[in-house]
Amino acid sequence: MKKIIYNIRLLLLVCVVTSIGLWTSCTSDNSVSIGSKVELISFGPAGVQLGDTISFIGNNLNNVTKIKFVGDSVLQAAFIKQSSGLIKVIVPPYTTRGFVTLYAPKDTVVSKTMFDLLVPVTITSFPTVVRPGGTMTITGQFVNWISEVWFSKNVVVRDSNFISKSLTQVVLKVPMTAQTGPIVINTRGVKPLSINPVDIVTVTLPAITSFAPIPVARGGNLTITGTDLDLTKGIIFKGSGSTGVTDTVKTFVSISPTQIVVTVPQTTAKGPLTLVAYSNLPIVSTTKVQLVGDIPDLAPLAYAFYEDAVVNGWSEWGWGRTADYANTDFVRDGNYSMKVTYTAQWSGVAFQNSSVSTANYTNVVFSVYGGPGTDGLTIVAKLNWGTGYNVTIQEGKWQEFSIPISALDNPATITSFMLGNAAWTGVVYFDHIGLR
Repeated sequence: MKKIIYNIRLLLLVCVVTSIGLWTSCTSDNSVSIGSKVELISFGPAGVQLGDTISFIGNNLNNVTKIKFVGDSVLQAAFIKQSSGLIKVIVPPYTTRGFVTLYAPKDTVVSKTMFDLLVPVTITSFPTVVRPGGTMTITGQFVNWISEVWFSKNVVVRDSNFISKSLTQVVLKVPMTAQTGPIVINTRGVKPLSINPVDIVTVTLPAITSFAPIPVARGGNLTITGTDLDLTKGIIFKGSGSTGVTDTVKTFVSISPTQIVVTVPQTTAKGPLTLVAYSNLPIVSTTKVQLVGDIPDLAPLAYAFYEDAVVNGWSEWGWGRTADYANTDFVRDGNYSMKVTYTAQWSGVAFQNSSVSTANYTNVVFSVYGGPGTDGLTIVAKLNWGTGYNVTIQEGKWQEFSIPISALDNPATITSFMLGNAAWTGVVYFDHIGLR
């Protein structure tokens, strides 16, 4: 992998001496003086590179003992040619853009024009994986001309903040907010170089291995183990209540690369926790936080009509109700429940447009949470629009119901399953609807 940037800001010549054949006449770089005072009239040619020869035209230049560029110098002993009107030198390797200074025993002359270069910046390597807060080293040729490094999401490190910079190496600190993606490198006076998208830099994120105890008490300490956990700026716990508002904790009992100890908020509900990196990227646990006193997880379904979504090819063709299949207000198990608002009496939720044999199953199962005002009301369950089976709702509480298929006309094949209300309206939540 080799990326080359050309600095196309060409050297501006302020005047030219016709006898040299490189310049055209104009006013001198410094005002004319009389006697032995050093006078710089011009320098060039334009667009030189490091290692090229550059000429300085003036008066009394035979008195000059050193020429100082920004970043490097040439002593008199290394001049290629020196006379009263001309000095020729090779542009030294560490030179960068800036004013040039000529030193003589009695004079110091600074150019009025900036010296610039056409520099091929070659990048030979940079790390493919970096850690926020750690260092990143870019190597190559003339990388001292790099002015800034952009990470994704407009996160930039400018050369004034580089840890070190030399002809072949730039070392910088990776911003805590950096994200994985291609980087952009700018050099002075050139358009940005976009690294090919395959040459992305992966920014390390915290990772969860496990947490304990399970279950944990609200207000108790939870210990999270993993890797790079010190890159966590916050932890989101799933919140309880009708709004399901989350709780973000930013103060920890302790934190290290391999462990975080955090106090569980009193309002935490069962569910996954989320680590928030400094880049604001979320890292969601695959295991749920279990709370002391909460009901345990449900036994797995052998076959599902609804489990975090309507599944197995079924469609939900209910009437007289609205349904949110990805509700997070109250969840019995998994990540979502089905929030149903019965807006009319004798309406229902209806799973249709598919079929399943009952040969391997004995019971229809579902969980119900009663919304406000539903305590003591009934839900009627029907298979294939047959005999109904009533269950009683409890407000503010999850209940799992298991109804024998034999009590629902014992069909050999299920082609529809309905959960209806009666002479009432209101909100209920369904979860884990299926067969066992």
